[in-house]
Amino acid sequence: MEFSGKRVLIVGMALSGISSAERLKKLKSDVTIVDCANSPELVKRAGELDKRGIGSRLGPHLHSDLDEKDLVVVSPGIPSNNTLIVEAKKRNIPVWSEIELACRLTKSPIIGISGTNGKTTTTVLVGEIFKEAGRRSAVAGNIGFPLVKAVDATPDTVFIVELSSFQLQNIERFRPHISVLLNITEDHLDWHPDFADYVRAKSRLFLNQTESDFAVMNFDDQIVADISSSLESSVIPFSKYRKFERGIFLDNGKIIAVLDEREEICSLDELKIRGEHNIDNAMAAVAVSMIMGIPALAIREALRKFKGIEHRIEFVAAVDSVEYFNDSKATNPDATVKALGSFSSPIVLLAGGRNKGNSFSGLASAIRRSARAAILFGEAAGEIQPLIKNSDLTVVRVETVPEAVKEARNLSRQGDTVLFSPACASFDQFSSYKERGHVFKDAVANLEKRQ
Repeated sequence: MEFSGKRVLIVGMALSGISSAERLKKLKSDVTIVDCANSPELVKRAGELDKRGIGSRLGPHLHSDLDEKDLVVVSPGIPSNNTLIVEAKKRNIPVWSEIELACRLTKSPIIGISGTNGKTTTTVLVGEIFKEAGRRSAVAGNIGFPLVKAVDATPDTVFIVELSSFQLQNIERFRPHISVLLNITEDHLDWHPDFADYVRAKSRLFLNQTESDFAVMNFDDQIVADISSSLESSVIPFSKYRKFERGIFLDNGKIIAVLDEREEICSLDELKIRGEHNIDNAMAAVAVSMIMGIPALAIREALRKFKGIEHRIEFVAAVDSVEYFNDSKATNPDATVKALGSFSSPIVLLAGGRNKGNSFSGLASAIRRSARAAILFGEAAGEIQPLIKNSDLTVVRVETVPEAVKEARNLSRQGDTVLFSPACASFDQFSSYKERGHVFKDAVANLEKRQ
């Protein structure tokens, strides 16, 4: 599509929407951006956009916003049943996500990484491996840096892109050279009408791949393995429990890669990232890197140096011989289940927030199995508590995260682990999981001051 002179409506005035609007303005499109919210922050943002020649309107979405528009670019948080999206499709106006717009503006190779959990860790880890090897790359996407902002990079740049189901929902030609699917478990069922739709959206990652492309797939996840059987791209499996003639697997506690030949990458003891789920993430990163021709030595060195990402089983401090870990990025039950399984010490769990339509039954079983006490906060506390209250656990409900940290200090004993792993979205009390994580870390810092 030639963008000069095109009349484009951007739906959503957050980072992705603003980045798309700015890019299209540079391409000489006639751009309007709308947002149904009307907060003081958005009013200020709209004023700044207006000064740069980008039209804006705040308040309820109107069908008239679509009049004479050639294209709609939708922000990730806007569901498919939104009135503007439904009406645009009725009018046969193309509806794209920001990653679809970005892919039309670059010929550089794209590595697309998705899954319910582990996306950010794997994306960052692949980026670190590329750095170690001296390969030019840009980490972008759902990680907080829109791909459309990165497309001015030099032609030899490889884009390493974290992808959510929201972003994949509205693609047409988006085609990663390497697609990675880490796992699929229940999540975002407040956005997707059902789990089948969530799986379908994730599967769109492979929509446009051909025989010359690659699909890196977790064969320990049955849903992912089933998806792999229908793909046109070359499937590179990885597994903790199976060995392959071609793929990534474990053998005697070591990560082994077999693509053209068998190569020993590193032992699991060399990994600094905690938990079995991070073995999956490491194997996926190994697969991507080997496909891209990065030497095993550089992969090994990057794996040995990588300490993980902020807010994901992040060590915060030891207070009175109790270790505190920040896992605020655990925004669904499965992420917290994996975090609980990453420790052998007795756990005092801090969990709660806003449920995204998920069941907490599996989480409850994991809590009963792995935790000595649970401190619940936020909107979902009342949903989680009945599922665990008849066990031998100590269960306490509080209102806020700082209160939860204080209660954790009262309940914990020497040698315990206090794990802040909410299993829920943050939006009942916070603007993001990052803000929530920083509040937790600040509260722990206050405990340290009182030692």
